[in-house]
Amino acid sequence: MFEYQVNFVKYKLRDYEKELAIKEFENQFPSVINKTITKEGIKFTTSKLMDELKLKKLTFYSEFHYRNAQFGKSNILTDQSVVESYKTYEPSLFQDLKPNKSREIRYLTHSLHEYKGRFYPQLAKSFMNYAGIKKGDTVLDPFCGSGTTLVESFLFGANAVGVDINPIAYLMAKAKVQSLLLRQNDLKHIRKAFENLNKKTGWEKIVIDNYNRIVDANYLKNWFPENTLKKIIFIQEIIKLFNNETYKLFSKVILSNLLREYSYQDPSQLRIRRRRDTPPENLIEVFKNNLNEQTENLEKFQLLDRFKLTSNIQNYLGDIRTLIKSTNLKANSIDLLITSPPYATALPYVDTDRLSLFVFGFADKSTFRELEESLIGNREITKSKREKLDKELERNFESSVLPIEIVQLLKKIYLLNKDASVGFRRKNTAALLYKYFLDMHYGISQISKVLKKNKFAFFVVGKNKTTAGSEKFDIPTDDFIGYIAEKNNFKFVEKISMTVQKSYLIHSKNSINAESILVLRRK
Repeated sequence: MFEYQVNFVKYKLRDYEKELAIKEFENQFPSVINKTITKEGIKFTTSKLMDELKLKKLTFYSEFHYRNAQFGKSNILTDQSVVESYKTYEPSLFQDLKPNKSREIRYLTHSLHEYKGRFYPQLAKSFMNYAGIKKGDTVLDPFCGSGTTLVESFLFGANAVGVDINPIAYLMAKAKVQSLLLRQNDLKHIRKAFENLNKKTGWEKIVIDNYNRIVDANYLKNWFPENTLKKIIFIQEIIKLFNNETYKLFSKVILSNLLREYSYQDPSQLRIRRRRDTPPENLIEVFKNNLNEQTENLEKFQLLDRFKLTSNIQNYLGDIRTLIKSTNLKANSIDLLITSPPYATALPYVDTDRLSLFVFGFADKSTFRELEESLIGNREITKSKREKLDKELERNFESSVLPIEIVQLLKKIYLLNKDASVGFRRKNTAALLYKYFLDMHYGISQISKVLKKNKFAFFVVGKNKTTAGSEKFDIPTDDFIGYIAEKNNFKFVEKISMTVQKSYLIHSKNSINAESILVLRRK
């Protein structure tokens, strides 16, 4: 008989993480019946050796040990322990890699660019174990944002398809995946291109107005100091000299991550608000330092030689509402869905990336509003469009494709605000929520067509609250998305309550006061 001890991570697990940890173990090893769950981890005995590769893929575990009468092994690290702690590792004959004692969510290329509203990578990976997917299975994230699910699928050995309507999110996701394939020579080549950057004065000769054909220079001059904007353009001119697309993506994303800090925008605000202090001026120095740090980060990862990154990751600039058209996905082609939908009217997603959209030429003043209005969960709407949606909502009071629970709540909010003396934000609430849930209905209908029968779908969903008239209302978005899914050939499995990530609490008025993991299964 073999005695096994599988240890939880060294840092304190949140309650829902402990729950996920146990579920991922049970779903991966259903034959282990007589187990003991302790504070440290899971103990059990078995008549034969367990699948070591499967044990290494567990998420909320640091290491495992086993022994029998003849031999044993100890301190075998999980893959998750390795990626969370490798940056502090200095290879030598006398030092072993040790699990982190603190939580790390910005490992590998997850640290390339901040992205508001993303879920953290351990969640995505734990869902893969919960669902029992295998190497070669395909994961879909139709709101893939900066690519968290795609990176974790790549590391796991699963194929993945990611879709996002935001061009900057699309750029980030591509960069985060493709950069993992950069080898030592690639990283040296990137560093070399910028090694004398802080000694060059070419940026001083940049004439900003000469770039009006490429970017909205007048808009950018309003949001960056003149010299900083010249430096941004100068760095981009160096990036253009690369022949390799991944080199360009990697460098662009590092530059993009600095733009808010070096602009007139208040970096503590999600929306574009002008800062009161003076922006820093050392953009070139910090860009070069960050680029060197990220290349060294990837060099250390390559030295581990632990992960065989051979799966197929596809990334699309597209829309969940037209998912099949955006991706050419076939019916019944997806083995697992993992996603975090936009939060209804709560986070100004595109505003957080506005400067990057303008700097890289993805938007100008004439096209930005169109992009903003196309986003699911957008909270900007013209009066005429709101009035049109209000009339449509009124017709839905009698008959709707949306579940009755949603329509009843929207009716209350609409009627209370309709004749009340409230501001335009309140007046817009019912119409915006109606549009949000209708968009989610169209998107989930598309997902239902491509997800294989009996396969899992995980939604990380935030709840909202609002005031209508003088009454306060909770908006149980998680339950509502579950009801929409049930109307689109899904069955409810469970809902796991989460603690809210701090990044969502910057604007308490935006009211993401709770989050849930909604677990569904395709009928």
